[in-house]
Amino acid sequence: MAKETPIINIFTYGLPYKLANQIYKEYESRLREAVFIITESKRYASLKDSMKTIELLLALSIFDKRVISNLQAGVKFYSTVSSYSESDTIQIGAYKLTGDEKNKLLGVIISYNKILDKYGLTESLTNYSATKDFLLYLVNLKKDESYD
Repeated sequence: MAKETPIINIFTYGLPYKLANQIYKEYESRLREAVFIITESKRYASLKDSMKTIELLLALSIFDKRVISNLQAGVKFYSTVSSYSESDTIQIGAYKLTGDEKNKLLGVIISYNKILDKYGLTESLTNYSATKDFLLYLVNLKKDESYD
């Protein structure tokens, strides 16, 4: 039987090593903290039977914070600069961001947001600084009867 690939490895596949390593370390740290909080606190006890889902959503939220939000910032930066300067290429060091690349990034962002919408996930999923806040979002999501 083949061993199951951890979800964080799927999210970080193909990313530069330095970024993938940062994401992986944050995921491992937050997952350990989440497991501790869930097992030790009655407030989060309802999440005990949802560990696979928590792992997936935690990986997704970290990926969103470290990758998707930077893509969004790049698109916004390009749009702002090109509207003021009428430039079609922005050079940052040796890298050149063109309108075509901006559109590809925008396509990725739109596809990602459609996935979130399909599953009823909001930006509150990634809008946290403490792991407890992330877990509280999940507790409230689980209580919401309109969410299946």
